[in-house]
Amino acid sequence: MALNEELLAHIQAAEDEYGHVSNWPDSVLKKARKLADRYGNEAGFKLEELVDVRDLAERGFFVTHIGIKLHHSRGWVLNRMPEDFEYTATEEDQRLLEIYQEKSTREVGRLLHRDLSWVREMRRKYGWTQEQLAQEDE
Repeated sequence: MALNEELLAHIQAAEDEYGHVSNWPDSVLKKARKLADRYGNEAGFKLEELVDVRDLAERGFFVTHIGIKLHHSRGWVLNRMPEDFEYTATEEDQRLLEIYQEKSTREVGRLLHRDLSWVREMRRKYGWTQEQLAQEDE
């Protein structure tokens, strides 16, 4: 017995009528994705989901932590992760970076659940001198 009998019936009917999945019309594919609760591309994603993931990715959060914040799996986040983005920091992020300015890049990344490249870039952007950054890399 299939876990999702309605999905199985839909797939069998589509295969009988259209043959290979590459021949299926978009409407049949969309229905199959809906029944499976999965989406094959961004067209099926809600705009607010994409915006939420982009905002958190731009703030340097790890994929796993984005999933935790949005109450979804790591795979869900990876499917919605933008290809290109630039790191940014909110006022709260800047305040936290200032509080932890004495800590190493690695410690700040761990404490804030952020990518180390985000921490380095924000430190560069918000006033760390080249000398401080060089000491940090040692």
